[in-house]
This record gives sequence, C-alpha cells and structure tokens, in this order.
Amino acid sequence: MCKKNHLLRKTSLLFSVLLLGACASTPPNNSRALLEHQLSEHFPDVKLSAPVPVITDKTLDLPSAIQMLLSQSPQVRMELAQLGIADAQRVQAELISNPHLSIGALKPEDGGRWQLDVGLSQPLLELFTRPLRRQMAEENLLSVQLHLQARLQQLISRAGDAYFAAIAARQHLQVQQQMLDATLARQQLAKSLYHAGNMSENSFLYYDNELRRVQQQVKKRERNAQEKYFELLNMLGMESHHTITLPDQLPALPTEKFSHTDLVKQAQNDRLDIKITTQQLVQLESRRALIREEKGWRDMSVGINAEREFDGATNVGPELEFALPIFNRNQGKLAAIDAQTIKLQAQIAQTLLDVDTEIALALNQMRSAREQLDLISASLVVAERRVALSNRETNFMLGSPFELLNSKRQEIQLAHEYTNELANYWQARSQLELAIGRALPTPAPAVDHSKIDHSKMDHSKMKHGDHTNKKSNKHEEHQHD
Repeated sequence: MCKKNHLLRKTSLLFSVLLLGACASTPPNNSRALLEHQLSEHFPDVKLSAPVPVITDKTLDLPSAIQMLLSQSPQVRMELAQLGIADAQRVQAELISNPHLSIGALKPEDGGRWQLDVGLSQPLLELFTRPLRRQMAEENLLSVQLHLQARLQQLISRAGDAYFAAIAARQHLQVQQQMLDATLARQQLAKSLYHAGNMSENSFLYYDNELRRVQQQVKKRERNAQEKYFELLNMLGMESHHTITLPDQLPALPTEKFSHTDLVKQAQNDRLDIKITTQQLVQLESRRALIREEKGWRDMSVGINAEREFDGATNVGPELEFALPIFNRNQGKLAAIDAQTIKLQAQIAQTLLDVDTEIALALNQMRSAREQLDLISASLVVAERRVALSNRETNFMLGSPFELLNSKRQEIQLAHEYTNELANYWQARSQLELAIGRALPTPAPAVDHSKIDHSKMDHSKMKHGDHTNKKSNKHEEHQHD
C-alpha cells in the first residue's frame, strides 16, 4: 500500500508540473505600442495615441489634419480593432486544452459490487505544438500589422489629397468670382452702349447671356468647394455641421529635388510591409526547423488511471499514449512551407517593383506640374502686362474696353490653370510619401526674382477688377458725352 501511495504521489507531482508548465504563459503583448513607435518614426509630426486636437479659429494645416484623422476617425479605430483581435488570438494560441476527467462504473453479470473506473488525462499534443502555434499566431499578427500599416499610410495619403483638394476648390471659387466680376463689368459696359445706341441688340444679348453662363460656373464651383469640404470632414471623422478653417490658397511651389534611386533605397529601408514580409520569411524557416526536429513525435498524452476491482482493491498508475510516426511525418506541412516561402519571396519582388513604379509616377507628375507652373507663370507675366497696356490704351481712347476685359479674362483663366497644376504637385507629393513609407522633409518655399513671386502672390485675389470698373466708367462717360 505504501508503494502505491508513493507511486501515486510521484505521478501526481509529474502531472502537476506538466500542467503548470503548460498553463504558464507570458502576459499579453499589446503590439499597438510597437505600431505607434513605428508610425512616429515614419511620420514624426503625428502620433497615434495623441488626444483629439481642439478645433479653434486657427487655420488648419496638414499635420493637424492628419492628427485629427488618427485621433478621431472611425476608419482608424476599425483598423486598430483588427490589431486587438490579432493580439487576442496570439494569447489564445499559447493556451492548451483543459485536462479530461473520465468516470466509469461496471456491474458484474453475476452480481456483486460495482466497479468504479476513474481516469484523468492531459493531451500533450497542444503542449508540444505550442511553439508552432505561437509562431503561427505571430505570423498572423505580423500580417495584421502589415495590413494596418498599409491602411494607415493610405488613410494619411487620402487625407492629404482631400486636404489639398478642398483648398484648391476654394481657390478655384475665388478665381471664378474674379471671372464673374470681369464678366459683369463687360455686361454693364455692353448694356450702357446698347442703351446709348452704340451697340446692336444681338451683341448686347451675347454679353448678357455670357454673364449668366459665368454665374452658372460660379454656382458649380461653390457646389464643388462644398463637396470637397464635406469629404474632408468625413475623412477626419467629423460631421458635416462642424466648422474648420482652411487656408485661402495652396502652399507655394517648394524648391526641392528628389533622386529616384535614393527614394527607392529609402523605401527598401522604411517600407514596413517589406520589413514584415522579410520577418515572415524568418518565421517560416524557424517553423520548418521545428517541424523537422519533432519528426512526427507529437501526438502524445499523459495521465493517471485509477481502477477499483470487484474485491475492493484499488489500482493506480500513470498512463502514456502516443502515435507512431509511420505514415504522417508532416510531409504536407513542409511542402506548404516551401510554397509559402516562394510566395513571400515573390511578394517582396513585386512590392519592390511596385515601389519603383509608384515613385517614378509621382516624380513624373511632380516634374510635369513644375514645368507647367513655370510656363503658366511666364504666361501670367505676359497676361498682366497685356492688361496694363490695354488699360492704358483704353484710357487714351486707343483701345476697346472689351479687349481689356478679354485680356483680364485670359489672365483669370491662367490663374485657374495655375491652381490645377499646383494641386497636382502637392497631391503627387502625398503619393510619393505613400510610396516610400515615410514623410518627406518639410520643403522651403521657392523664391525666383526673375519672375513673379508666386509664393507670395495670391492669383485667386487679383485686384484688376477695380481698374476694369474704372475703365468701364470712363468709357461710359465718353459715350454719354
């Protein structure tokens, strides 16, 4: 009896050690802190866990807009929830199944005492496969981090596009209102000449109808500006009744140059999706080594078996059960790892190819916008000179006020084109940041004294309309005289 109790104690101690070792797990590792650190390295001006910025009358700049996106946008919260789910799955993967308790009773056919059979067993398969399951959970967590980082970068890029689009729409509206002022001045001049008998009704109706057409364009610009404003609010996680103050015009064209080769190298070092895919390759190699070492000896269970005989005697002893690795030696798992390795290697190659193309497209759009802006700036210099000359000719009765107003209209149309190209530049710059996975350095504004200083000049608020009205009034006085 003493030997049986001693054996029972030793078996119980062994079983307890196995259970405690299996149940011991590291505390949950919340990967959000790691994500915040990585995001702050790539975008130093914003923080994922910063409080929501207080909305004031201060003009909203781009870093503040991105901070509002990360602090209060439901889209960001949805993505972060996926990270929490992956963290929970990682914790669950470290746990093992609960032990099994079996109780049985048998009654002899010829009568007698019941036979009681009690068994306690703990499957060891999950204990042995715990490192493998942990690695799989880590791989899933890395995959979620990859998706989350890509989504956050996309949201930041989209926020930048929406920010610049909203400002450009407001600037287009201001320029179009200048067009309306010029067209109204031309219509008033035509009306004066028509009533004085110096213009045919057909010509007057043309200018009168042209005014309504420009008014229609202004209404369209107003609607577009309001739509872009609502889209920006939605992007920042704000309702449509909220109010934010945007700049009156886009930032000036900066003096900056980028090297395609240097940007590609920077993307290879900073793109988090490339880093995570590389880590996944390392995880696969560790998983391959683990599967090869265990050689199929994992399907085991250990337990304690107690049995009471018909005569009242009790038999207690340990129990070990395992599967013989004859047929299944994890050939399929190893083949799957080989295929996943090839897939990840191809994924890295495709990502690098996409990075090269995205950087080339963004640089090409930025270069094209800069070239267009240089040409438009030169055209604006000529257009403003023509307006000044037409103004002088009109004052000396050597030119037609309608030619002056047409020159003014061409100048305003060039201002529209300038706004379009400037918006294209800044939006392409946002796409370039998305391609390299890092915020670009803050640019310095351009200063070119050989041309009009467009960094300080607001093309949407040109004041030539005052001179147009004066010229129209002088022409009307001459007509009445």
